Amino acid sequence: MQRLIIIFWLAISACLLPAQAAEEVTELYQHRVQVNSQAASERDSALQDALQATLLKLTGDSSVLQHPAVTAALRDVRDLVVQYGYQQDEQLWLWAQFDQPQVDRLIQQADSGIWSTMRPKLLVWLVVEEQDLTRKLMAADSEAIIVQQLRNAARRRGLPIQLPLLDLNDTMTVSVIDVWARFMDTITFASARYTPDGVIVARVYQTEPGADVSDKWMADWTLNFGELRWSGEVTAMDKSELGAKVISAVTEELAQRYRIGSQSDVIKRWELTIHNLISLESTIAAEQLLSNFPAIIDVQLIGYGNHSARFELTMQADPARIRQAIDLSKRLQPLDTDNGAEFRWVTTQ
Repeated sequence: MQRLIIIFWLAISACLLPAQAAEEVTELYQHRVQVNSQAASERDSALQDALQATLLKLTGDSSVLQHPAVTAALRDVRDLVVQYGYQQDEQLWLWAQFDQPQVDRLIQQADSGIWSTMRPKLLVWLVVEEQDLTRKLMAADSEAIIVQQLRNAARRRGLPIQLPLLDLNDTMTVSVIDVWARFMDTITFASARYTPDGVIVARVYQTEPGADVSDKWMADWTLNFGELRWSGEVTAMDKSELGAKVISAVTEELAQRYRIGSQSDVIKRWELTIHNLISLESTIAAEQLLSNFPAIIDVQLIGYGNHSARFELTMQADPARIRQAIDLSKRLQPLDTDNGAEFRWVTTQ
């Protein structure tokens, strides 16, 4: 009876929660790297690491690091640095800020694209099966190495993640068995209190003897993101590495869908309408939001009336890719129209 009461209370609470939208990731063109000293040789290596991490955050595309244009840029990495410095806390860090226009051009030369600052917030249900076949769900406060590496990889990739608290609310709603068996109705219900944009379910276990893999450990994962579904497997000799590998694989899939590539020889124009712009401030904010998307060259307000504004976008990308990026925005809600070019401005509280 107590379980039923708590589940009923959770259901009511979930209905009262506001809809969550993607989070804005900042500082995409800067990164810091742990170093042992301020020696020149170590500085150059750290700057290279920082640029690689910056490119990964911007593109979500690991293959971009192998492109000849990028390998050449890494050899002359200081040409892309705006400023750098050292930070000291428990460790010594080198912090570097890179020149945005140069980095954007480098990504274009590498035949990739830029993932906008709007990133989906993902809830990660991670269950680990140990050698003795016992299984454990990982909580938000876990200090396990696999969780630390998962968090570090998410920060490196610019992907907002959260693990469940596994407090009384969670434990009365979902069990290790539910997550291991991927009972998505139960998992989705338990996830509602965190209002994520998507849910990752990852299972870590030993590979079968004689399996066609050389690594000792494996993780299979699924990502439920709206109506979209992805899944995959990663392996490693050490299970602590699997959290980071899951994040890398998830990021590759999401970024492939949402990053926006630029084609310098193709200029396109797209008109869209935004409704519910009830003030000059909101109209200016909408124009600035559109201007911030990658591959947008210019945004012009070409009409306004009845709290609706019509904008013309000049861009180096397909409108469908811009629309996908807009779908992640907190402020623009797509409307179901034939032309697919109408949105509603969402006011913040």
